Order: sequence, then C-alpha cells, then structure tokens
Amino acid sequence: MVEFTIVTPGFRQLDWLACCIASVADQEGVTIEHIVQDAGTVGFSDFVEKMRKRWPDREGYRRIMISESDAGMYDAINKGLKRGSGRICAYLNCDEQYLPGALAQVRDEFTRHPKAEILFGGFLVVDAQGRLVTAQKPVRMFWPHVATSHLPNFTCATFFRRSLLEGNTAWFDPSYRACGDAAWMIARLRARTPSRKIPKYLAAFTEQTASQGLSELGTEEAIRLRKAQPLWVQKLGGLWKLAHWGLKVFSGHYFPSSVSSGIYPYGQAAGPRQPMRGLVWPFWPARLCGPTGRS
Repeated sequence: MVEFTIVTPGFRQLDWLACCIASVADQEGVTIEHIVQDAGTVGFSDFVEKMRKRWPDREGYRRIMISESDAGMYDAINKGLKRGSGRICAYLNCDEQYLPGALAQVRDEFTRHPKAEILFGGFLVVDAQGRLVTAQKPVRMFWPHVATSHLPNFTCATFFRRSLLEGNTAWFDPSYRACGDAAWMIARLRARTPSRKIPKYLAAFTEQTASQGLSELGTEEAIRLRKAQPLWVQKLGGLWKLAHWGLKVFSGHYFPSSVSSGIYPYGQAAGPRQPMRGLVWPFWPARLCGPTGRS
C-alpha cells in the first residue's frame, strides 16, 4: 500500500506549483502519490509535460495531474483524496513546500505512535523571494480557540490517517472557500481525535498578500464559523486567546529557533534547493499586527 497521498489544489499558480511538485518529488525513503487537482489553468497540459520530464515517476513515487472544474479548493481536495489510496493523507497548496526528509519523519512518527490519527509539525514562513520570515512550532490546540480566533497549526505541516475518511466523517466542507481547514479541525478537536505533535519543521509556507485566509472572503468565513459556535464560546473569545498564548509561553514557543533547511525559490523548481540557515524568532509581524493578532 502507498504510504502517502498528497493532494495539491491549484488554479493559475503554475510557477508556484512547480516548486511544490519538486518538494514532494525529492522526498526519499517513502512511497508517495502526489495528486494535483487543477481547476482549468490555461497551459496546464504543457506544464504537465514539462514536469514529467523534470520529475518523472519512479519506484515509490508517482504523480497524477488532473485538470477539471471544481466547486472550490476544498472540493478539489476531496476529489484528490478520493483518487488516492495512501494510508497517510495531507494537502499541500501550490505556494507551500515540504522540507527535505519531512515525509520520512512523519511516517516514522506515525509508526511509533499507532493510536495517533493526526500529526502536527512545525513550519517555516518565507516571503515570495524565499527569504526566511519566521518559524512556527506546533502547538496544542483546543476547539474554542480555533473557532473564535485562528488555526495555529497550518495544514502544510498537518497529516492524518486515511482511516479518518472511512464512514464519510472527515471530508472537507466544500461550502467553505477559505476556512474549510479550520472547520475540519474544529470537528476533529470536538471529537477528541487522537493527535500528536512532532517537534520538527516539516514544511514552508509562503507569505503572500493574496492568501485566501487573509482575504475579505476569509474574514467573512471566519465570522460565519464563529457565529456557528455556542454563545458561551463566542462570549469568551478573549479568554481562549489568552489561554492559547499562555500555552505557548509555558511550552517555550517564544524563544528563537535554529533553522537549517532548504527550499525551492519561486521560479527555480529545477533545483537545487536554496539553503536556509540561521537563528529565527517565532514572532510573525504580519499576523501579530493584523486584525486578529495571530502570533
């Protein structure tokens, strides 16, 4: 059985997608099926051929690239998951990447902890030029905070067992266009789904002003999600945020981290990865000063 199904939804992001594909294709020591669900980008067929030549299928790795209409990102993710068969699932957006050796670490962690259904890792934040902005460690989550504030563990470093999809209980809600990941996580947290944190940086997230989660649509959906919660959860939103900050302080998340990794810079998916090394603070200026104060 294939170990990993990685789904990438996309539309008009081919340059970013090339780097995303490269970061999955160069993972070693695991078996992977990477399913790309494009919504109909012009030139996609030529792009598929280009990627086939640069990153061909090999033993333990295959890529399926589909171009078809969908009802949004989460509908595309569901389609990709249904096409796959890997026992560990995840989705990786076009402007996100896995760091070297990430999937082998995830597989090993799930093997060591067979009761865990979800695994959270840390992630690096880079700008459009590939420069390191911050590093975010995985944190303990509780659903009232996610429902009233934000999702602290990003999906680029989140993995779950395919068994969660059995019985149609853990598919993403396609009625959301930007906050389906938060809705999915709230449901898992409320169900007390067994989860673990791995204290490793597994992925890179590109900070862009066009991010759906920070868009007007994302704000509207976050309000919709919050209003769907019990009144007591909504009224105590400030308390949940303070509890979240307290957990991060207690766990030492506000200390700097030493980073040694590499990514594929935008437009340079032919490789090699660009090394990133140094000491980085966990404070994320764009989020700390933003409307929700997300650090």
